[in-house]
Amino acid sequence: MISIQSPVSVTTVSTKAVPEHIVEYPQQRYHVAQPVAPGTFITLKTAANNSSESEAKVPLLFQPFQVKDLTLPNRIVVAPMCMDSSEDGFTSDFHLVSIGAFSLHGAGLVIMEAAAVTEFGRITPGDIGLYRDEHVSGLQRIVDFVHAQGGKIGIQLAHAGRKASHKADHTNHPKEDFWPENVVAPTGGLLWDHNHHTPRELTVAEIQELVKAFGQAAARAASAGMDTVEIHGAHGYLIHSFLSPVTNHRTDQYGGSLENRARFLLEVIREVRANFPAEKPILLRVSATDYVEHLGEPSWEIEQTVQIAKWVKEAGVDVFHVSSGGNTAQQKIKAFPGYQVPFAEQVKSRVPGLHVVAVGLINEGVQAEEVLQHEKADLVAVGRGFLRDPSLTLQFARQLGLVAKHAAQYGSVQNS
Repeated sequence: MISIQSPVSVTTVSTKAVPEHIVEYPQQRYHVAQPVAPGTFITLKTAANNSSESEAKVPLLFQPFQVKDLTLPNRIVVAPMCMDSSEDGFTSDFHLVSIGAFSLHGAGLVIMEAAAVTEFGRITPGDIGLYRDEHVSGLQRIVDFVHAQGGKIGIQLAHAGRKASHKADHTNHPKEDFWPENVVAPTGGLLWDHNHHTPRELTVAEIQELVKAFGQAAARAASAGMDTVEIHGAHGYLIHSFLSPVTNHRTDQYGGSLENRARFLLEVIREVRANFPAEKPILLRVSATDYVEHLGEPSWEIEQTVQIAKWVKEAGVDVFHVSSGGNTAQQKIKAFPGYQVPFAEQVKSRVPGLHVVAVGLINEGVQAEEVLQHEKADLVAVGRGFLRDPSLTLQFARQLGLVAKHAAQYGSVQNS
């Protein structure tokens, strides 16, 4: 294992000469930058390592990763990002092109945007959905393309809760496309902000129906050939709003204690697990904190996140994707490169056996490798970075001393 210490820099390598060896790697997607022994690459330099051409194994970021029967070709995850480009929950050519671009350029796992488990669970009228059997064929087309590139794909299962029926900035849906009277939450009357609708409180019977809806959506994802599903429990959407005392003021079995507030999530996990192939992993995305400590009131924080991580592992979650915030407009976030990684690190160190994804302004290959080398997480997710550059995986490879091999249709890239 490579030992990486700060400050970190990357060995400068020439890409003019045609490489003579290919790293032993799934699909042989990455070349070493100059002739060295097979299975090695030009290592990172640190303050404690002044050699310019020392050798080491392929960086962890570009080593395969296996969870259950799913083997990822590398440890780079495209985080789910809503595109608001759907009509009635159906995917479009835009989704094929956008998702396809990530896999075409070598991303190990692409997680598609939040797919609503009910029609009224969409964030906006432009969200994709998994609330109808007819949604499956469009998703399967995307899955087949990603698989043809050697990549893996999953999809988020979500309900927007009190953030539903919202207008996306770049769309112009007519008034009748929205559903303000059907916006729901664990506790009624709590607006996210003045641009959102006032939610009504869910009944216990409605909660149980939503649990079933998550399971039905998972079954449809399986029919589409998805390699994994990710339950969306972050960013102030329905599951998160049940977990946090900021937004859950219920006094029944779904409110009050942490055990009660986590009940809905745990029921959803068990239902999803029962409706998704046992050999395929389930991910859960959470917000580790509400960022409202300044209010001096009970809120959702990392200690509670660690506790539910233990519970969800027992309930059937294989991979824990750690984000933060989004539950209230009163949050105060100081964002900087890697700002959410310490949350992932805490879960990783305190919940043995649970695989963890780190995310949050991870902008460079060396930065991503450092997260893995220091065992802060098992996988690294990037969102907006892939929107800026769909070939970000290839850029990370170059930054770590590898010359990335593009898809065969693109020809040689040795002089690029």
